[in-house]
Amino acid sequence: MKTQGFVPLYFGWSLGTLAMSSLLNTQTALLMAYLISVVGIAPAMVGSLIFIAKLYDGVTDPLMGVVSDRTRSPLGRRRPYLLLGGVLCALSVVAMFSIPDLTGMALNAWVLAVLMLAATAYTIFNVPYMSMPAEMVSDPYERSKLMSYRVAWISIGTFVGVALAPRMVAYARDDLGWREADAFQLMSMVAGTIILVASVACFFATRNARATTQSRKRMPLIEQARWAIGNKPFMLLLGIKYLGLFALSSTVAANIFFVRQVMQQSEAIMLWYGLAYMTGSLLALTPWVLISRRLSKPHTLALSAGLAALANLTWFLSGPSEPIWVYTLRGMLLAASNGGMLLMGQSLLPDVMEYDYRRTGLRREGLYAGLYSFIEKLAFATAPLMLGILLGQMGFVQGLPRSAQQPESALLAITIAIAAVPAVTNILKIVLALNLKIPQLPEPEEHASEQRNAS
Repeated sequence: MKTQGFVPLYFGWSLGTLAMSSLLNTQTALLMAYLISVVGIAPAMVGSLIFIAKLYDGVTDPLMGVVSDRTRSPLGRRRPYLLLGGVLCALSVVAMFSIPDLTGMALNAWVLAVLMLAATAYTIFNVPYMSMPAEMVSDPYERSKLMSYRVAWISIGTFVGVALAPRMVAYARDDLGWREADAFQLMSMVAGTIILVASVACFFATRNARATTQSRKRMPLIEQARWAIGNKPFMLLLGIKYLGLFALSSTVAANIFFVRQVMQQSEAIMLWYGLAYMTGSLLALTPWVLISRRLSKPHTLALSAGLAALANLTWFLSGPSEPIWVYTLRGMLLAASNGGMLLMGQSLLPDVMEYDYRRTGLRREGLYAGLYSFIEKLAFATAPLMLGILLGQMGFVQGLPRSAQQPESALLAITIAIAAVPAVTNILKIVLALNLKIPQLPEPEEHASEQRNAS
């Protein structure tokens, strides 16, 4: 199936990305700063709580994939979970930034419970959601086009979490005179509304989407896992996914600390960074799609990773005297390069799912989406853990007033997290991408015979 111009189905499905990207980026950009600076939890403890919640979440991802693979309902295998997961995600983002006045173990337990709620909600929505493209679209180029809609909404969701959310906090606190805790709560309610509306719209917009049914062929779950691990293109894609999201999470989580402590600016300037990031992502989409038709998806991914590594290193040149326009230009460059990696990584996933089907005869997109989502959670667990340990070990003082100066060692830790760490991980991505090749296989006999009978 070849499409021309605007495709309503692609647009409607991709709205789910706005919901999940808003949740993920708001959590990544602001949660550590909220828990450390407002709630007063030690950096290493915050990193550990996020790590535990993400590991729990990662374990549930493959299970959710199997559940959605085996679901039978009038709404299909995947769509019922879009509605349930969307509602829970909207509630969880409000809960994350509305921590009650507790201390000690009670506080840590409450935070962990809220994080696990958010993790569960995200899994319920995202795993079935990411299983749908391989069913909806069969042509590899059309998958890239479908994923270009998704990456566009990722950039807008990134703007919500990285730019709009911090600006709302700064406005409520500095202009309206609210307590910082109340400012964060207001922000979470706006973010929750965006998540709810986008996820419900996605549910209704995909009611006519093409879907597959469960394969007649059966294989034990352990055997399925063994086959998945033996799928070399998929394992390489998982490595690329982990490294890319580790770099992104490290940059996004460290950004607010960098702005406040290294640049000595209000987080309000992150609005301009976010606008530049969104603009760079959207402008780069069409060029990356065209480049991938000439270079192949893996080689395009390697090129974008190299450009991102160079952009990451420019953080070392920043400081209090850096003009705001340079800060925003860096955001645009990072977005343009990261957009290529996101688009290629997303469009390679359904290609790998199709390769698995041709290799095994099994329709198990949910299992693959679950494993893919597990790696996403692992990256977003280990990056905050790394940042929390790094800040703690290098002398970052929690609960210090926003205007107070942190030790020089803490400023160095922030710069390492936002510049060196993502640059190294992006270089490693190049190596993996250049080794990723998907063999061309014929369709399984079961499917081929069905096609013959239908004709």
